This record gives sequence, C-alpha cells and structure tokens, in this order.
Amino acid sequence: MILRNSLGPVFVPALFLLFALPLVTSAQVPGDFQVWNETTLMFPVLKQKDESGKAVDKLSLLVLGTLRLGQNRLYPVDVRAGAGFDLRLNKYFNFSPTYYYRRGEPLRDRKEYEHRLRFDLTVGNRWKNFSIRDRNRIEYRIRNSRSDSVRYRNKFTVAFPVRHGEKEIFSPFVADEWYYDITSKEFSTNEFNVGITRKLSSNTSTDIYYLRRDFKSGPIRYVNGIAVNLKIRID
Repeated sequence: MILRNSLGPVFVPALFLLFALPLVTSAQVPGDFQVWNETTLMFPVLKQKDESGKAVDKLSLLVLGTLRLGQNRLYPVDVRAGAGFDLRLNKYFNFSPTYYYRRGEPLRDRKEYEHRLRFDLTVGNRWKNFSIRDRNRIEYRIRNSRSDSVRYRNKFTVAFPVRHGEKEIFSPFVADEWYYDITSKEFSTNEFNVGITRKLSSNTSTDIYYLRRDFKSGPIRYVNGIAVNLKIRID
C-alpha cells in the first residue's frame, strides 16, 4: 500500500490506515468529518412462518429518522424524516419502498431541500459462518431550486458472526456502496463501511461503523465519519 507525498511504499496496520489516510489527503481536496445516526422504528403488520417453522415478519411499517452532524464542527448538515414499509417476499428477497423529506446544509449557508422516493430490492442469505446482503436501490430526488435526478445505488455487505456457544455476541461487517446517476449517466459516489452489528435486546439492534464517502465532483470531495444506527421493532 502506497502513501502519497512521495513517501514510497509503507506498510501499516489496516486500522491505522483508516484514520491516517484522511490526514494525508486533507491538504489536497476539501473534506468533512461527520457523525451519523439513523433510527428505524419497525411496526409488524403481518406475520408468517418461515421454512423452518419460525414466526417472522411478513410486512412491517417503517418510521425513519436521520441526523448527520458535520462541517467539522458537529453542526446539523443533514436532517431527514420518512416512512415506508418492508415486505418479505421469501427467504432471500425483501422489497422496501420508502419516502424521505430531507433538509441539508453540507456547507455553511448552502441549504438544500428535497423529497426522496426510494425503492429497495434486497437479496441475501445467511450461513453458519457468514452472511451476504446485496441492496439494489432506485432513488428519485425531487429537489428545490435544482433539477430532479434519478440514481441507482448498489450496496454489498458481508458479515461474519462471532458466537459464544450458540449465542451470537456481535457481527463484524464490511460494506461498499456505489452510486450511478441515471440522469447524468455517470458514477458519482462511492461509500465504504466497516463496523459491527450488535443485538441489544430481542427487539433492538445497533450498527456501529466507520465510513468513508468519496464524491466525483462537488464542493465536498470526501467525508470521513462514524455512525451509530438503531433498529427498534415495536410489537
């Protein structure tokens, strides 16, 4: 692995590199450090038994809230609220259409307002030692004072559960998501995540992860940050 500024090949531990790389690149392109939170409330509407006879949620209503702090000063740069539903098609496929209202301010005094319609089709499977998940999203953005846009987003996640006996303690994961802007016909964004998923109770789980988002163009060229997401199932 090669660091910039003519340092030549230097091999360092991966965890150190995740935090050192933003310091190396910060003098070259404008970036931001952000703290993200997304909270999802799930209200089961229909239940069914899966292939093993276990009761699972067939259809759930979703209430969504997002808060992102940034501008290198923990200022609210992205606030969202939305709703939708999640439909379990079978063991491998889920379909989830959602609506989001977004108010953003990625740079000081540069406000953005938009409505987002999202249609997710997720395919995945779990084995004893790992699981995979591939989310395919069509996202239609209705933007204030700017032209609307449509983009396709693909997020691929691999997770490796850590167990004590038969009980899963937590699950490390690695994910990568790329964005293709259908309107402008270009790949615009890539996001990398690495973290853990932990079940806090029978109805609550959390994802804690490091993120790196790179943009092809725009006033902000990259974002580094940490995220803590919550999923709460309400019977």
